[in-house]
Amino acid sequence: MERYRINVDDNFAWGKLVKTWATGRNYVDHEPTEAEPLPTEVENPPKYPKPTCFKDLATQAIAAKVGMHFEDGNNTPVTGDEDLGFLLAQATLETYVLRLPAKDALERSEQQLLAGQDYWLPTFYSRIFETDVKPAEVQTATQRAQLHAERVGEYTINTCH
Repeated sequence: MERYRINVDDNFAWGKLVKTWATGRNYVDHEPTEAEPLPTEVENPPKYPKPTCFKDLATQAIAAKVGMHFEDGNNTPVTGDEDLGFLLAQATLETYVLRLPAKDALERSEQQLLAGQDYWLPTFYSRIFETDVKPAEVQTATQRAQLHAERVGEYTINTCH
């Protein structure tokens, strides 16, 4: 199977699942209230343990109603039956992890962007900032290349170090 970037359909559900794996507290099933916005107890054993393989990741994402799909032009849903390797790394405050994007994926996204494909941003940006991406800011090849470099840089420096 050719490797494609995976995106999530529900960033809120995904964030809760990631926070559950990182802390051991079940954010997925927690209903936030003003009095208790965050779960406080660590589950033992956890309902959503840190995944150890791609099938675990997909199965838990499906159970948490995240919805994952491949950016393959068809938005093919992730099922967990894909033959994909998996690596989960959790940094500590004493360890800096610099995660680089896959070379092939980076080059593919550059080509798609320069060919005029729309640049995808999660929908929560529009909700929070009450605006969409400004098309005039990404019309030329130079503008698209700059946006791509900025997003790759942002992704790399912000990815859980």
